[in-house]
Amino acid sequence: MRYDLVTLKLFLAVAEEGNIARAADREHIAASAVSKRISDLEATLRTPLLTRHSKGVVPTAAGAALARHARSLFGIIDRMQGELSEYAEGLRGRVSLAANTSALLLHLPEELAAFSAAQPGISVALEQMTSARVVQAVVDGVVDLGLHSVHVDLPPGLDSLPYRGDGLVAVVPAGSAPAARETAEFRDLLAWEHIVLRDDSALQALLSQAAREAGTELRMRLTVTSFDAAMRLVEAGLGIAVLPAGCVRPHLGRMGIAAVPLTDPWARRDLVITVRDREALTVPARLLLAQLLAAVEPAP
Repeated sequence: MRYDLVTLKLFLAVAEEGNIARAADREHIAASAVSKRISDLEATLRTPLLTRHSKGVVPTAAGAALARHARSLFGIIDRMQGELSEYAEGLRGRVSLAANTSALLLHLPEELAAFSAAQPGISVALEQMTSARVVQAVVDGVVDLGLHSVHVDLPPGLDSLPYRGDGLVAVVPAGSAPAARETAEFRDLLAWEHIVLRDDSALQALLSQAAREAGTELRMRLTVTSFDAAMRLVEAGLGIAVLPAGCVRPHLGRMGIAAVPLTDPWARRDLVITVRDREALTVPARLLLAQLLAAVEPAP
Protein backbone atom coordinates (compact mmCIF):
# COMPACT_ATOMS: atom_id res chain seq x y z
CA MET A 1 0.00 0.00 0.00
CA ARG A 2 1.33 3.43 -0.96
CA TYR A 3 0.87 6.40 1.36
CA ASP A 4 0.54 9.99 0.23
CA LEU A 5 2.88 12.21 2.25
CA VAL A 6 0.55 15.20 1.92
CA THR A 7 -2.37 13.23 3.32
CA LEU A 8 -0.22 11.86 6.15
CA LYS A 9 0.92 15.37 7.01
CA LEU A 10 -2.67 16.62 7.08
CA PHE A 11 -3.79 13.69 9.22
CA LEU A 12 -0.95 14.32 11.68
CA ALA A 13 -1.96 17.98 11.91
CA VAL A 14 -5.56 16.96 12.68
CA ALA A 15 -4.42 14.44 15.31
CA GLU A 16 -2.21 17.07 16.98
CA GLU A 17 -4.74 19.92 16.80
CA GLY A 18 -7.79 17.79 17.66
CA ASN A 19 -9.80 19.85 15.21
CA ILE A 20 -10.06 19.71 11.43
CA ALA A 21 -10.58 23.47 11.01
CA ARG A 22 -7.51 24.36 13.09
CA ALA A 23 -5.44 21.77 11.23
CA ALA A 24 -6.59 23.25 7.91
CA ASP A 25 -5.56 26.74 9.04
CA ARG A 26 -2.18 25.41 10.16
CA GLU A 27 -1.53 23.76 6.80
CA HIS A 28 -3.10 26.57 4.73
CA ILE A 29 -5.72 24.40 3.05
CA ALA A 30 -9.52 24.28 3.00
CA ALA A 31 -11.12 22.27 5.82
CA SER A 32 -13.29 20.42 3.32
CA ALA A 33 -10.18 19.23 1.46
CA VAL A 34 -8.67 17.96 4.72
CA SER A 35 -11.87 16.13 5.63
CA LYS A 36 -12.06 14.55 2.15
CA ARG A 37 -8.46 13.31 2.27
CA ILE A 38 -8.92 11.73 5.71
CA SER A 39 -12.18 10.07 4.67
CA ASP A 40 -10.44 8.62 1.61
CA LEU A 41 -7.56 7.41 3.80
CA GLU A 42 -9.99 5.70 6.19
CA ALA A 43 -11.68 4.02 3.23
CA THR A 44 -8.33 2.83 1.89
CA LEU A 45 -7.27 1.45 5.28
CA ARG A 46 -10.78 0.11 5.93
CA THR A 47 -10.75 1.37 9.51
CA PRO A 48 -11.79 4.63 11.22
CA LEU A 49 -8.90 6.86 12.22
CA LEU A 50 -10.80 9.60 14.05
CA THR A 51 -13.72 9.74 16.44
CA ARG A 52 -15.81 12.83 15.71
CA HIS A 53 -17.55 14.75 18.50
CA SER A 54 -19.01 18.22 18.96
CA LYS A 55 -15.74 19.89 19.96
CA GLY A 56 -13.49 18.24 17.42
CA VAL A 57 -11.88 14.86 16.79
CA VAL A 58 -9.88 12.27 18.75
CA PRO A 59 -7.69 9.62 17.10
CA THR A 60 -8.87 6.05 17.40
CA ALA A 61 -6.38 3.35 18.39
CA ALA A 62 -5.58 2.90 14.69
CA GLY A 63 -5.37 6.67 14.26
CA ALA A 64 -2.96 7.00 17.20
CA ALA A 65 -0.73 4.28 15.70
CA LEU A 66 -0.77 6.02 12.31
CA ALA A 67 0.04 9.38 13.92
CA ARG A 68 2.99 7.84 15.78
CA HIS A 69 4.44 6.33 12.61
CA ALA A 70 3.77 9.48 10.58
CA ARG A 71 5.56 11.61 13.18
CA SER A 72 8.55 9.26 13.04
CA LEU A 73 8.51 9.30 9.23
CA PHE A 74 8.51 13.10 9.02
CA GLY A 75 11.30 13.22 11.59
CA ILE A 76 13.41 11.02 9.31
CA ILE A 77 12.57 13.20 6.32
CA ASP A 78 13.51 16.37 8.22
CA ARG A 79 16.87 14.88 9.24
CA MET A 80 17.50 13.71 5.69
CA GLN A 81 16.76 17.15 4.28
CA GLY A 82 18.93 18.79 6.92
CA GLU A 83 21.91 16.59 6.15
CA LEU A 84 21.54 16.90 2.39
CA SER A 85 21.19 20.67 2.63
CA GLU A 86 24.61 20.73 4.29
CA TYR A 87 26.08 19.35 1.08
CA ALA A 88 24.28 21.93 -1.05
CA GLU A 89 24.84 24.97 1.15
CA GLY A 90 28.33 24.24 2.39
CA LEU A 91 29.12 22.42 5.59
CA ARG A 92 30.40 23.87 8.80
CA GLY A 93 32.36 21.70 11.14
CA ARG A 94 35.74 20.32 12.05
CA VAL A 95 37.73 17.23 11.13
CA SER A 96 40.92 16.10 12.87
CA LEU A 97 43.72 14.34 11.06
CA ALA A 98 47.05 12.79 12.08
CA ALA A 99 49.68 11.96 9.48
CA ASN A 100 53.21 10.63 9.38
CA THR A 101 56.01 12.57 7.72
CA SER A 102 55.80 10.66 4.44
CA ALA A 103 52.16 11.62 3.98
CA LEU A 104 52.89 15.26 4.79
CA LEU A 105 55.73 15.47 2.30
CA LEU A 106 53.84 13.81 -0.55
CA HIS A 107 50.53 15.20 -1.81
CA LEU A 108 48.61 15.74 1.42
CA PRO A 109 49.22 19.52 1.62
CA GLU A 110 47.78 20.03 -1.87
CA GLU A 111 44.82 17.76 -1.12
CA LEU A 112 44.03 19.62 2.10
CA ALA A 113 44.27 22.95 0.27
CA ALA A 114 41.81 21.70 -2.36
CA PHE A 115 39.48 20.42 0.36
CA SER A 116 39.55 23.73 2.21
CA ALA A 117 38.77 25.58 -1.01
CA ALA A 118 35.80 23.29 -1.71
CA GLN A 119 34.57 23.30 1.92
CA PRO A 120 35.52 26.66 3.44
CA GLY A 121 33.22 26.09 6.40
CA ILE A 122 35.10 23.00 7.56
CA SER A 123 38.28 23.47 9.58
CA VAL A 124 40.95 20.77 9.45
CA ALA A 125 43.18 20.13 12.46
CA LEU A 126 46.37 18.36 11.39
CA GLU A 127 49.09 16.89 13.60
CA GLN A 128 52.32 15.23 12.47
CA MET A 129 53.18 11.98 14.29
CA THR A 130 55.08 8.76 13.81
CA SER A 131 53.01 5.98 12.23
CA ALA A 132 52.67 4.15 15.55
CA ARG A 133 51.37 7.28 17.27
CA VAL A 134 48.97 7.95 14.40
CA VAL A 135 47.36 4.55 14.92
CA GLN A 136 47.14 5.10 18.67
CA ALA A 137 45.50 8.50 18.14
CA VAL A 138 42.84 6.82 16.00
CA VAL A 139 42.30 4.08 18.60
CA ASP A 140 41.95 6.68 21.38
CA GLY A 141 39.50 8.76 19.35
CA VAL A 142 41.82 11.76 19.40
CA VAL A 143 41.60 12.12 15.60
CA ASP A 144 39.01 11.20 12.97
CA LEU A 145 41.47 10.02 10.32
CA GLY A 146 45.01 8.68 10.47
CA LEU A 147 47.51 8.47 7.59
CA HIS A 148 50.43 6.15 8.19
CA SER A 149 52.69 3.40 6.86
CA VAL A 150 51.10 0.08 5.98
CA HIS A 151 53.87 -1.65 7.95
CA VAL A 152 52.40 -0.67 11.33
CA ASP A 153 50.35 -3.38 13.07
CA LEU A 154 46.70 -2.44 13.58
CA PRO A 155 44.53 -3.47 16.54
CA PRO A 156 41.34 -5.39 15.65
CA GLY A 157 38.29 -3.37 14.72
CA LEU A 158 39.89 -0.52 12.78
CA ASP A 159 39.05 0.25 9.15
CA SER A 160 42.16 0.66 6.99
CA LEU A 161 41.96 1.88 3.38
CA PRO A 162 44.69 2.21 0.72
CA TYR A 163 45.89 5.77 0.20
CA ARG A 164 49.02 6.57 -1.78
CA GLY A 165 52.02 4.46 -2.70
CA ASP A 166 55.69 5.18 -2.32
CA GLY A 167 58.95 3.26 -2.27
CA LEU A 168 62.15 3.42 -0.28
CA VAL A 169 65.41 4.70 -1.76
CA ALA A 170 68.99 4.73 -0.56
CA VAL A 171 70.09 8.34 -0.21
CA VAL A 172 73.82 8.48 -0.92
CA PRO A 173 76.34 11.28 -1.54
CA ALA A 174 76.38 12.45 -5.14
CA GLY A 175 79.40 11.06 -6.95
CA SER A 176 79.83 8.13 -4.55
CA ALA A 177 80.08 4.55 -5.81
CA PRO A 178 76.47 3.62 -4.90
CA ALA A 179 75.18 6.73 -6.71
CA ALA A 180 76.10 5.13 -10.04
CA ARG A 181 73.73 2.21 -9.48
CA GLU A 182 70.22 2.15 -10.96
CA THR A 183 68.83 0.01 -8.13
CA ALA A 184 70.10 -1.75 -5.02
CA GLU A 185 69.15 -4.40 -2.52
CA PHE A 186 69.23 -3.40 1.12
CA ARG A 187 71.89 -6.02 1.90
CA ASP A 188 74.20 -4.15 -0.50
CA LEU A 189 74.07 -1.14 1.83
CA LEU A 190 74.83 -2.85 5.12
CA ALA A 191 78.58 -2.21 4.87
CA TRP A 192 77.92 1.54 5.01
CA GLU A 193 77.29 3.63 8.10
CA HIS A 194 73.68 4.82 8.24
CA ILE A 195 71.96 8.01 9.25
CA VAL A 196 68.83 6.72 10.99
CA LEU A 197 65.61 8.08 12.42
CA ARG A 198 64.69 7.85 16.08
CA ASP A 199 63.78 4.48 17.56
CA ASP A 200 60.00 4.97 17.57
CA SER A 201 59.95 5.47 13.80
CA ALA A 202 58.17 2.71 11.85
CA LEU A 203 60.80 3.08 9.13
CA GLN A 204 63.65 2.60 11.59
CA ALA A 205 62.02 -0.54 13.00
CA LEU A 206 61.60 -1.88 9.46
CA LEU A 207 65.25 -1.30 8.55
CA SER A 208 66.57 -2.81 11.78
CA GLN A 209 64.45 -5.91 11.22
CA ALA A 210 65.66 -6.22 7.61
CA ALA A 211 69.28 -6.01 8.78
CA ARG A 212 68.73 -8.74 11.36
CA GLU A 213 67.12 -10.95 8.74
CA ALA A 214 70.27 -10.45 6.65
CA GLY A 215 72.32 -11.75 9.58
CA THR A 216 73.79 -8.51 10.85
CA GLU A 217 73.00 -5.29 12.68
CA LEU A 218 72.52 -1.90 11.09
CA ARG A 219 75.61 0.29 11.44
CA MET A 220 74.00 3.42 12.90
CA ARG A 221 76.28 6.44 12.93
CA LEU A 222 73.87 9.27 13.70
CA THR A 223 70.23 9.49 14.80
CA VAL A 224 67.99 12.33 13.62
CA THR A 225 64.33 13.27 13.92
CA SER A 226 63.60 14.44 10.37
CA PHE A 227 64.15 13.41 6.77
CA ASP A 228 65.64 16.82 5.96
CA ALA A 229 68.30 16.40 8.64
CA ALA A 230 69.15 12.93 7.35
CA MET A 231 69.63 14.25 3.80
CA ARG A 232 71.85 17.11 4.97
CA LEU A 233 74.10 14.67 6.84
CA VAL A 234 74.30 12.40 3.80
CA GLU A 235 75.22 15.40 1.67
CA ALA A 236 78.02 16.14 4.12
CA GLY A 237 79.41 12.65 3.60
CA LEU A 238 78.62 11.35 7.09
CA GLY A 239 76.79 8.23 5.93
CA ILE A 240 73.84 7.05 3.87
CA ALA A 241 70.12 6.94 4.68
CA VAL A 242 67.12 4.93 3.55
CA LEU A 243 64.13 7.23 3.11
CA PRO A 244 60.77 7.37 1.27
CA ALA A 245 61.26 8.30 -2.38
CA GLY A 246 58.55 10.94 -2.34
CA CYS A 247 60.32 12.83 0.43
CA VAL A 248 63.68 12.74 -1.34
CA ARG A 249 62.61 13.50 -4.90
CA PRO A 250 62.07 17.28 -4.45
CA HIS A 251 65.65 17.67 -3.16
CA LEU A 252 67.44 15.89 -6.00
CA GLY A 253 69.38 18.30 -8.19
CA ARG A 254 69.61 20.99 -5.53
CA MET A 255 71.47 18.96 -2.92
CA GLY A 256 74.60 16.88 -3.32
CA ILE A 257 72.73 13.61 -2.96
CA ALA A 258 71.51 10.80 -5.20
CA ALA A 259 68.61 8.37 -4.72
CA VAL A 260 68.92 4.66 -5.54
CA PRO A 261 65.61 2.72 -5.48
CA LEU A 262 65.56 -0.40 -3.31
CA THR A 263 64.25 -3.58 -4.94
CA ASP A 264 63.41 -5.48 -1.74
CA PRO A 265 59.68 -6.40 -1.59
CA TRP A 266 59.33 -4.80 1.84
CA ALA A 267 60.68 -1.52 0.45
CA ARG A 268 57.24 -0.63 -0.87
CA ARG A 269 56.24 2.25 1.35
CA ASP A 270 52.48 2.24 0.85
CA LEU A 271 50.39 4.55 2.98
CA VAL A 272 46.93 3.82 4.35
CA ILE A 273 44.11 5.81 5.93
CA THR A 274 42.78 4.33 9.16
CA VAL A 275 39.54 5.17 10.97
CA ARG A 276 37.83 3.65 14.00
CA ASP A 277 34.44 3.20 12.33
CA ARG A 278 33.86 4.44 8.81
CA GLU A 279 30.08 4.40 9.20
CA ALA A 280 30.22 6.53 12.36
CA LEU A 281 32.29 9.36 10.83
CA THR A 282 30.82 12.84 10.86
CA VAL A 283 29.81 14.38 7.55
CA PRO A 284 32.95 16.62 7.46
CA ALA A 285 35.18 13.61 8.14
CA ARG A 286 33.41 11.55 5.46
CA LEU A 287 33.89 14.32 2.92
CA LEU A 288 37.61 14.59 3.65
CA LEU A 289 38.01 10.81 3.54
CA ALA A 290 36.26 10.70 0.16
CA GLN A 291 38.62 13.35 -1.23
CA LEU A 292 41.71 11.53 0.02
CA LEU A 293 40.53 8.17 -1.30
CA ALA A 294 39.93 9.72 -4.72
CA ALA A 295 43.70 10.24 -4.87
CA VAL A 296 44.55 6.56 -4.32
CA GLU A 297 47.82 5.90 -6.12
CA PRO A 298 49.56 2.55 -5.60
CA ALA A 299 53.32 2.42 -5.65
CA PRO A 300 54.90 1.34 -8.95
